[in-house]
Amino acid sequence: MRPASGQQPTQRLGIPPTPPPRRPVGSPPAPVIPRSLPPTQKVKKRRNYKRGLSIVLVVSLVYVVAVATVFATAVTKVDAMPSSNVSSSGTNYLLVGSDSRAGLSKKEQKQLHTGATEGQRTDTIMVMHLPVLGAPTLVSIPRDSWVGIPGYGENKINAAFANGGPELLITTVEAATGLHIDHYVEIGFAGVANTTDALGGVKLCPARNFNDTNSGLKVKKGCQTMDGQQSLAYVRMRYADPRGDLGRVERQQEYMSAVAKRTMSPFTWLLPWRAFGAAAQAGQSLTVSKGTGIFDETRLAVAMGMISLGMGTATTVPTVEGTYYVGGQEAVKWDTPKALELFNSID
Repeated sequence: MRPASGQQPTQRLGIPPTPPPRRPVGSPPAPVIPRSLPPTQKVKKRRNYKRGLSIVLVVSLVYVVAVATVFATAVTKVDAMPSSNVSSSGTNYLLVGSDSRAGLSKKEQKQLHTGATEGQRTDTIMVMHLPVLGAPTLVSIPRDSWVGIPGYGENKINAAFANGGPELLITTVEAATGLHIDHYVEIGFAGVANTTDALGGVKLCPARNFNDTNSGLKVKKGCQTMDGQQSLAYVRMRYADPRGDLGRVERQQEYMSAVAKRTMSPFTWLLPWRAFGAAAQAGQSLTVSKGTGIFDETRLAVAMGMISLGMGTATTVPTVEGTYYVGGQEAVKWDTPKALELFNSID
């Protein structure tokens, strides 16, 4: 019997209603469309991010300034700058590694194979040139370079330091290169060893096996981490190197770059005791000219970092090939035209 018009059909007795369609077993639930954050919450989240970033930047800045202050306050300053009529563009630093045994006990002198020679000479002489614009240039001057020393005639350039200290060395370098020296930076034997150890060693890559009794260097060919004692021997050694003083110059540049890389690495800065320890040791090891402040020291450190990253030039004064003897002693003779061309190019 059909229902009257307008009436709903009645369910037949004994016949269940048709169930709603079920979701197949194992099928994923319907995706939930996330609601976007209200504008006020978005602004709050952005503010929290900026606040956190600002705190990190401030703490990092305070940390860097504190490390730099530890370094700067430990540096020794001396009257090193002579009166000079030489002028040149940019800023020039004279970097000197002396054979000073100051701060070393007799036991340490024996351990580091430094000997007990009186007086001081320069095992390392470099000029770092910072142009007004552009990348820095680091020029190594072999310590056995035969040059004129004002008031003393011709001799090896390291004799200038022995005869007249920093002032005469600066005057000699200015006369030989035509560059005005603005700042003087010196480090002794103890400084190299102590700073290297404070950094946890540096990575150096000897091109051959070395076994030198004079410096105490005994290393195998290939890259390796050297401690303070090994690093000092590495930058001093020359008798076991077929290239003599020129080979030593290359190893000194390699060491300087390695120290710069180690100083800038997270391995140093993420360990505060290492960063502060290295800053203190480096500062205590350095002697700089009066007038060389923390800004000048920071510029030099940045320039060394750029050199180590290949963002600058590291070179050596061009020399004449072959062995050069003067008065019965072996010396290094500059290739004068090429040397002048080099110094004129960075002036």
